[in-house]
This record gives sequence, C-alpha cells and structure tokens, in this order.
Amino acid sequence: MGKSRKSRKVLKSRDDPVGLDAAILELENGMEKEVDNCGDNSIMHKIMAQLQSVNPEDRICGCHSLSSLTSIQGVREEAMQMKVARICGPLLQDRDQLVVQAAAGCLHNLSCEGGEVVEQLVEQDILTPLASLMEQFRGLGSEVVEERKMRTLVDSLGLMWNIMEQSQTATNIFNRQNMIDTVLQFLDTNRFPPSLVLSSLSLLATACDNNTPAQHKMIPHTRMLSDLLQSEVTSHHIKVTTGVVMMNMLGSQLCDSQAFPLLISTVSDCLLLDTRQMVSDWSSSSPLEEEEGEMEVEGLKEATKEDKVGEECKDIIRAQIAALEIITNLASQEECDDSLENDSDASDFDEMAEEDPNSSLHVSTVNPAMAEVVMSHQLAQTILLRANDLPSNVKQILSSSKQGRSLLNLSQQLVIRCFLCLSNLTDSLSLAQLGGCDSLHHTWTGLGRICCQKEDSLMDSQLVEAATSAMRSSTAKLCQDASAYNLFSLGPSDLDQLLAVYSSPQATIRTNIVNILGDLASLAAKHLDDPASCQVLSTLSLWLVDTAAKDVDLRVAAEALDKLFDIFGEDDTDRIFAELKLLQKLNIILPELKSRIGQSKQSLKEDLPIVNMAKANLQRFVKYKGKRPIIAGNI
Repeated sequence: MGKSRKSRKVLKSRDDPVGLDAAILELENGMEKEVDNCGDNSIMHKIMAQLQSVNPEDRICGCHSLSSLTSIQGVREEAMQMKVARICGPLLQDRDQLVVQAAAGCLHNLSCEGGEVVEQLVEQDILTPLASLMEQFRGLGSEVVEERKMRTLVDSLGLMWNIMEQSQTATNIFNRQNMIDTVLQFLDTNRFPPSLVLSSLSLLATACDNNTPAQHKMIPHTRMLSDLLQSEVTSHHIKVTTGVVMMNMLGSQLCDSQAFPLLISTVSDCLLLDTRQMVSDWSSSSPLEEEEGEMEVEGLKEATKEDKVGEECKDIIRAQIAALEIITNLASQEECDDSLENDSDASDFDEMAEEDPNSSLHVSTVNPAMAEVVMSHQLAQTILLRANDLPSNVKQILSSSKQGRSLLNLSQQLVIRCFLCLSNLTDSLSLAQLGGCDSLHHTWTGLGRICCQKEDSLMDSQLVEAATSAMRSSTAKLCQDASAYNLFSLGPSDLDQLLAVYSSPQATIRTNIVNILGDLASLAAKHLDDPASCQVLSTLSLWLVDTAAKDVDLRVAAEALDKLFDIFGEDDTDRIFAELKLLQKLNIILPELKSRIGQSKQSLKEDLPIVNMAKANLQRFVKYKGKRPIIAGNI
C-alpha cells in the first residue's frame, strides 16, 4: 500500500436557510421525486432566479436554499448542469458581506460532495472569484475579526482545501498568489476559534502534499507547528492535523527531525482515547428518535448538551482517522538500500535462484526510528483496540437520529482505517516488532471472524475489504515463519467459511481471499508428510485452479495463477501436483486465458501488464512441469 491520500470530507457550512418554502421542506424530508421536474417551476429554476436577483435578501435565500439541498443527488446534478457556480461564484465578490458569507457556505457545501462536483466547479471557473476573495483575507491576522467574517473565512478556506485536493490548477494558483502567508496568519489559537485554525491547518496539509514550493515556504515555521503539538489547550484534532502538515512538509526527513517524538506522542495520545466508549455513552443519553417530519436546522435552536458531546465525539474520531493516516504513511516510507536490489531476471522456473523463505521475516522496511516508536508506544496494539466495532444495540440507537447516524458512520470509518493501517504495519514491520508469532496469530483469528461476517451494506463491504487486506498481510507474515504451522489447525469448516467470503462481488475482496488461501496452501506444501496438510493443499489447489479459470475478473485470475506457481515451485510437490492432474487443467486454462486477455485489453487498463505476466509465467510453468519425470509419467 502506498501513500494514503484520500478525498477528505469536511464539515459543511452551517448558516442554514431562512424562510424555506414548502417545496424545499418536502425535499429535506426525502421527497426527491419533485427534483425530476426540470421545467420552469423546478426548485433549481427558483433558486437560480434568487441568485440573480437585485435584492440581497433574495441572493442570500438562494444560497441558503441550494446549500441545504446539496446532499440530494438530483438537485446537485441539476445545479451543476445549469452551471450554478458561474452564477454563485461571483457572489463571493458581492458588496453585501452577508451575501458573500452565504455564497461561501453554499459553494463549500457543494465542494464536499465529491471529486466529480469539484471538477465541474473548476470548469465553471470558481477559482477566479475564490482567489480574489482569498486575497482580501491578507493582513486580517492583525485585525479583530467579527463573527460574520469568521464564518466566511472558515468556509472559504474549506472550499479552497476541497478544490486543491482534486485540482492541480488550484495548487498552482495557491503557489503563484503566495496564499500560504494568508493562511499562516490564522494559526494563532489565542486569537482565532478552533474551527478557523483547523480549516487553515487542513488547507496547509494539502498545500504541502507533493508541492515543493509550499514545503520550502513552511520550513521556517516548524517551531510554530511544534508549539501547536505541545499546546495543552489545543484539541486533539488540531494537534493531529498539525502532524499531517509536518508529515507532508518534511516527508522522509520527518523521522530524523526533532519534532518526530512530539508527533508520535500526539498520535499515540489521540489513539488511546476510547471513542467506542464515548459513542456508547452518548447513545445512552441521546434521544431515541427524531420527530417525524422535523427539519433539523442548526442555529435555529440552542444546542443541547448531547449535541455538544456528540460533536466532541465526532471531532476526536476525525482526529483518530487523521492519526491513522500519519502512521500509514510513515509505515509506507521504506528505507532505500541499493545493496538489496537484485538485478537478476530468471527466464525459466528451473533457473530461479534459491531464496531463504524467511528472508523478509526478520527485516523491517520502515525507518528504524519509526519501528522503534511503534513498539515503545505499542501502536499496533492500540490500533487493534480502536478497531473494535460498536455493540449492535448501540448501532441500533445511533441509527434513529441524524447526529447518531453521523457518529455511526464516522465510527465505522475509523474501524476501516484501523484495518488498513494495520495491513500497512504488518507488511512493513518484522514479526518480532509485531509482537511475535502467537500475538499475530491471535490478531489473524479475530480478523477471520470479521471477514466471515455477512455483508449487509456498502459500509460492511468496505469493512470486509479492509479486514481481508489486514488478514492477507498477517497471513503472508505468519506463513513465512516455520513455527506458524503449529498454530494453524484449519479444518474443512474453517476453509469453507473463508471460501464463502470469496463469493463477494468485490474483486478486491476476492483478490485478498485468493492470497490468504494461497499462502495457507504454500505453508501446507512444506509439510507433505502430514496427511492433514496434504488434504488442505489438495482442496485449496483445486480451488485456485478453478478460480483462475472462472473468475470474471482477470486480475483475480492472475493472482490465483501466481499463487499456484508459488505453491508448486518446489520439485518435492511434483507427486501431489501429478495426482491432482493440475498440468492437464492448466493446459486447458492457457488458451482460454489468452483469448480472454485479447478480448479485454481495453478494459484491463493498468492491470494488463500484470495479467500478461501471469500468462507468460503460466506458459513457462506448464512447460517446465511437463518435463518433470513424475508428472510426465502421469499424463
């Protein structure tokens, strides 16, 4: 897994609509069918008319109306087709500051709806008025900023952040206009609210990501960032986001910097917070369900204690997700050592150089300083604690309210990120650094239970994908150790449960299962004197051949073939290879594979070289195995 950079969703602007009409209220309550009517009386035509009105109150109402409806796909699509950004964008330069505030919130909301929307915003030239607005903020750091202006600042920075996540053009403008100085002035936690400090840090983190000019400009401000990390009054979210800025700013030099211990302590302290218990406690005191038809409008009623606690929970969970991003990326920064490179390229299976199967078992590929802090802070164990899912009764309670659903979604995202981070750590650290064989096998068993659960939703599917990824890494690490054979005592029912996960429609999950079962088969192939191992090997080998022949995704088929090459690469497996008549089966697969590749070249895209390599290896493999005496005698 490479560097993690995913599209981030920020909190949307929250100046909610004033005087919404009945049609908008109906849409808020789920009556999206009205959006399909795109005639003169459609909601969007009314909103567009308001946005172009000479009356400031109408323009404000139009912005608020659109802002409240951006999460509804039909409205959003119609708005982008009508090029709403070309109408709403210039309002960022409106003479009425309330209009500017409403426009910034509306466009910020739109930018939170994914990369496709951001691309359309850029195409509709949102960057020109936004850049002009950002220029107006220069020098504000020394002034007293009123609350109304503060909201405009937060939404404008959030809008710029979301666009820079997707657009190199935005990054170029950021560099050219030296916006970094404008943003830096809002990091003073004594003068500015946490929301503005956090928005500023988030924008700086993105600005420094693979952007050398911004990185160089930030270096002189390292001391200020370190002070934020050490602050006793700064929130975990601000501290961890500061850590993301430093990570993107310093890159591979971070582990050798003086700020590294501070950053790791910040990350560790954040992850030690038991958000699972916090969310469970909140669910016990929250309302069980919302009143039917009630429109939740923030700001029109005083926030309750439960609302505030819920927001605090969400803030900490977001901080923990960012902390996991830091660990994932630091674990992906491999130590470069040219002496480890091997220039040999075997042209046939009988010319392969002998390798120590445990060669990578005791080797860590991460920076030694990173490996040390993972162990001293017990980060792997802490990540496993955070990966514990919420109790089912808590999930049921959370599902009954908007605030609860938001918490539930964030909690599930946290679990998913934990597994992905654990996968990275397992790949990068040595077995000893992971706590030893017994500890990793215990983790493997827990992952297996999660992988075998039934998928009921998209989030469950993402959870299984992340869990199978972590299980794949754990299996590969364990199967390199000779003592692991005594830990795995898989019976037919265990294999059946794992094979059932393969039925997932997601190719990535099927690929993970192929690798997990392939590694288990390779381990069994090293113990051919054990009848139980021979049974496992036979079952899984036939399944892998069947998968290579029948999986609709050629990448999955290629993975299955690669595992077969690994399992039967040693000559002492010839007898069972012959008994299973695998050569005959592979000879049938080869022409079919060639035909499928020929028909799918356009759709394979980046997978084409991998699939072609599997085809070439299959040709060499069947040729080599066909010459082996035991196999040749059984044809």
